[in-house]
Amino acid sequence: MTTSETALLDTNILVYAADEMSPFHSSSRHLRDRGLKGEESLCILPQIMSEFYAIVTDSKRVSNPRSQEEAVTEIEKYLDATHVLKFFPGPDVIDIMMELLKRYAIRKQEVFDAQLVASMLSNNVTRIYTFNRDHFTKFAEIQVLRP
Repeated sequence: MTTSETALLDTNILVYAADEMSPFHSSSRHLRDRGLKGEESLCILPQIMSEFYAIVTDSKRVSNPRSQEEAVTEIEKYLDATHVLKFFPGPDVIDIMMELLKRYAIRKQEVFDAQLVASMLSNNVTRIYTFNRDHFTKFAEIQVLRP
C-alpha cells in the first residue's frame, strides 16, 4: 500500500463508481480502482454493502436501477478484492455509537451515519471518502475526504 492510513469508502462512492452517467463517476471510479490495485488503502463495512445494494436496486433512488444479479456482482468485486480491506463492527460498536448519539445530539436518519462512524472507530479507521460531507463533518473523531 502506498498510503499508511486506511480510509472507508462511503456508499455514495460505490454508487457513483458503478454509475457511468453520474457527474461523480470518474473521480469515484478512479479512487475505487486505486484501492482495487492496492495504490490506496481503502476499506468497506457490511453496512456500506447493504446500503449500496438498497440504492442501486431501487428505481426511486436511481434512474437506471440494477438487477439483483448485477448488484450482487458489483458487491462481489469488493468482497473478492485482495487490496480492499473488509472490516466488521467490533464488540464495542454499540458503546461507541451510544457515546456519539449523546455527544452530537443525533436525530432521525443521522443514526445510520453515527453507526457507520462507530464501526469505523471500532476498527481504528478515522478517514472516510464521501460526497456527503455534511453527514460526517460533525464527527470530530474522523477526517472527511472527497475523491
